[in-house]
Amino acid sequence: MATPTTYVTQLQFLEDIRATSAALRAPFDEEVTRTCLAAYADDFRDSAVVWKTTGRPGDDLSYRFYTRTRTDTLATAIDAGLLPRDTPLAPLIEFWSGLYDGAAEQSCDFTARTGLDKTWVWLGGTRPAAEVLDAAPVPDALRRNLPAFAQAGLAHIRFLAVDHRHHSVNIYFRVQGPVTPARCAEIVSLVAVAPPLPEDVAEMRTLMPQDYGISVTVSLETGRVARVCFYALNVPDDRLPRIPERIATFLTTAPSYDAEGCTVIGWSFGPGDGTYIKAERGCYGDVVSAFERWGCHFSGSRQLDPALPV
Repeated sequence: MATPTTYVTQLQFLEDIRATSAALRAPFDEEVTRTCLAAYADDFRDSAVVWKTTGRPGDDLSYRFYTRTRTDTLATAIDAGLLPRDTPLAPLIEFWSGLYDGAAEQSCDFTARTGLDKTWVWLGGTRPAAEVLDAAPVPDALRRNLPAFAQAGLAHIRFLAVDHRHHSVNIYFRVQGPVTPARCAEIVSLVAVAPPLPEDVAEMRTLMPQDYGISVTVSLETGRVARVCFYALNVPDDRLPRIPERIATFLTTAPSYDAEGCTVIGWSFGPGDGTYIKAERGCYGDVVSAFERWGCHFSGSRQLDPALPV
């Protein structure tokens, strides 16, 4: 395993979480944060770590590690008391983690307020949605969305994030591009809200790669699609789109220790307060190389995914 180019001590990272939360006026629970950092001390030492928040006032500050090895983060959470031993989503996470001859890997999301938030499963590549979702361990409520996903052109999945607090899952699809107003409208139709304006899609297109990534958030209880989000990874600092003041504050105050910075912009669409801008910022552990290892396509890339149909 390659040694990360940067590492931040647990104490320094705790202080960074505290200070960034204060700058964003985001909730912070020190005891919860200390417990999470201690439980996953090895992962935070050896992984790439990113920050995340949204433009909505009062939203959480989140942080995430991307592992470089295959580890059982679910077992760690249970042993540390972060999840109950009978956590209901364990069978689903274990099923997805066991796919593709051990190629899948787990990572974790946390918030500065509530601690462990999501268990991520990277599938080791771009996989057919039917193989991932049309299986007995997958709740029927989620499986029923497969036809709607296919109709919207969402047929290939790269990773999933199971949300323990909201009992939902974020499904990360890779889509054949380029992004267009018509394709945006098809995808956003999953949440029954007005599609983005053509001028907004034009701005998104200048930053998104040719074959691009989106996430779809689905309730595991009802099957309702709560929101969809379009992503641009590794956006250059001099090419940032229109962003709310809170995101601007986040990008200038959340510490980054990597020699090469990494900014991610997401355009989320959903009913109620589900339409907003969110952002991620690399913290330490060589985030760019972690994304490259996962086969991510960066902002402006014309790279095509060979797993997608021509």
